[in-house]
Amino acid sequence: MAARSPVPTAGDWLGSKGPGYPLVLSSRARLARNLEGLPFPGASDEEELERARGMVLESVSRGVAEERDWEILFAEELRRDELGIMAEEHLTGPSFCEEPAAKAMALGPGKAAGVLVNDEDHVRIRVMMPGAQFMKAWSEADTIDNRLEREVRYSFDHQLGYLTACPSNVGTGLRLSAMMHLPALVVTGDIGKTIAALGQAGMYVRGLYGEGSGVAGNLFQVSNRRTLGRSEEEIVTEMDTVVAQVAGNEKTARKVLTRGPGLDLADRVYRALGILERARKLGFNECLELLSMVRLGVELEVLTLRDFNLLEVGAAVAPYHLGEALGVEAAGEDVDRERAVEVRRWLDL
Repeated sequence: MAARSPVPTAGDWLGSKGPGYPLVLSSRARLARNLEGLPFPGASDEEELERARGMVLESVSRGVAEERDWEILFAEELRRDELGIMAEEHLTGPSFCEEPAAKAMALGPGKAAGVLVNDEDHVRIRVMMPGAQFMKAWSEADTIDNRLEREVRYSFDHQLGYLTACPSNVGTGLRLSAMMHLPALVVTGDIGKTIAALGQAGMYVRGLYGEGSGVAGNLFQVSNRRTLGRSEEEIVTEMDTVVAQVAGNEKTARKVLTRGPGLDLADRVYRALGILERARKLGFNECLELLSMVRLGVELEVLTLRDFNLLEVGAAVAPYHLGEALGVEAAGEDVDRERAVEVRRWLDL
C-alpha cells in the first residue's frame, strides 16, 4: 500500500442504485476514534499530529489493507482543488480541506471505504453505500475498526465508551446518515413538518455536504444525533425506521402532486427542463434545483428522459470538478458556462 497523488477517481458507489433508490441515494456509516495517550487533534502540536498519523497509517497497512488495493493520500501533498474534489464526492467533509498538514486518507477499493486521519478525531472510519444499506455500511466499518483496534489502543472509558472530540459522538462513536431526495415535500410545503419531527426523534437534518452546508437540489442528509448509551444495532434499527418514514412522507407528497392540477406539476418540470436545455450559464445551486425538478418529472413519468443519478451528476457539475476540467485558474463565469454544457451532456439533451 503506497502513498500516491493526485486525488483518485470517484467512488463506484456514487452513481449506483441501491435499496430505497431514488428517494434514498446513499447511506454512510462513520466511526470516530482517538488514540490512547495522545491529545485529540485540536489540542495536538505538529509533532503529536505526525506521530498519530504514522501510527494510524501503519495500522491500516498492517491490519486493514492486507493484499487489497488501498491507497494513501497525504493531504498536504494535494492542491486545494484536489481536496475540494474529494469533498464534492463525499470522500471527506469540508473540514478535512482546512489546514491539511498532518492529515491523510486511506481509501479502499472503489472508494466506498476510507479512513481519515487527524480530522476532528485521530481516526474517522467511513463506509458509503448506494441506497439505504445501514447495516451493511456499519458492518463493514466495524470490520475495519476491529482490525485497527488490534494494532492500536483507542481512548476508551468503560462507562462512557469511545472518547471523541465532539461530545455528541461519545459512546459508540457511530454516526449513520442517509442522503435523501425530497422534492415533493418541498413543493407541497410539508418539509418543515418533516424536519421538525426528525428533530423531535433525535435526528440531525443537514445539507448536501453535511454539517454547516446548505440544502441544494432538495437533497437532505438525515443522521442520528445520539451515540451514548445506545448499541450500534439500536442505532441501525432506528435509522432504518426513520428513513422509511421519511420516504413514506415523500411518497405521500408525490401522490398529492399527481392528484392535483396536472398542468401545475408539468409546468414546473418542463420549465426546469427548458432552462437546462437553453441556459448558457448555470450556478451550482440553481443547476441542482433544476435537476431535482427534472428528476422528479422522470420519476412521476411526466418526462421521458435518460435516467440519471442526481448524486452522481451533482458531483460532476460541482465547482471543483468543473474547475479541474477547465484548469485550476478557471474563473467563476467560465465554470458556470461549462456547467451548462456539462449538464446537457449528462442528460443527453
